[in-house]
Amino acid sequence: MTPSLLFQRLRRAIWTWKQPLTQQPSERTAPISDLFIWRASKDWQTSFELIDIPSLFCDYPHTIPRNVTIFFFDDKGRYCLEKRIPVLPHQRQTLNISSLVGESHGEVGTFAVFHADIPRAVTDMGSFLTERGYVSYRYQQAPLQAYVHGNYDAIARKSDHTFERLGVTGWLPRQYCLQHAMQNPSYYEFGLVNPTNKVQSFTCQWISLLSGKLLSHQIVKLPPQGMHLIHFPINQSEPARAVIQSRLVMARPLVFRIQNSKLDVFHG
Repeated sequence: MTPSLLFQRLRRAIWTWKQPLTQQPSERTAPISDLFIWRASKDWQTSFELIDIPSLFCDYPHTIPRNVTIFFFDDKGRYCLEKRIPVLPHQRQTLNISSLVGESHGEVGTFAVFHADIPRAVTDMGSFLTERGYVSYRYQQAPLQAYVHGNYDAIARKSDHTFERLGVTGWLPRQYCLQHAMQNPSYYEFGLVNPTNKVQSFTCQWISLLSGKLLSHQIVKLPPQGMHLIHFPINQSEPARAVIQSRLVMARPLVFRIQNSKLDVFHG
């Protein structure tokens, strides 16, 4: 092995050794979910596409009732409520998340979807049943909804009904560079979520693509399971890129891009 190759491997090890993207639950049969972002206000409606995932691994009889439990948290990560929803056998159903969470818990927060039945085929493979399905958002009276898939394994529910957060932090601060150039007159909102067991600090910077100068920055501290929306407008003459610094292994935000009444939502 050449000295340069050895140096490259050692440098990479600093950022990767015992620092996975997420950790596994301590219980093999614990269901896993992403921490999805919900929005509920006069301008925003959130929906979730619920699929009968266990039936993909086991042909359950239609006569056996099954369900999922949806747990809602506010923007500070505090438990709000839970809803048990019957699963339609071998079907997909659209859930109105904004209606389920109601109007008494603020306008934004997180939620997790846990399936009650874990097929034996899943645990025999050494795997976990994970819900990282599709959430959709409608802005104002737009005729179409914008869909986005789950980000990563974030939270598990143990047999004693407690939660186990699966986010991982590194030893050194990391920078996540948004893989999207922000340009044209648009309004951006960045949804940050904390899937770890400790309060996390995020430093968000917006840097000009033309001059490289710092246009704006903001520091956000999030409790476990909490989330925060950061707002940033883009004018036509100053396109920008976003850099998020934290100790999360990957602090990838949920990005809402609004142009007039048109909405796009994606993970940067």
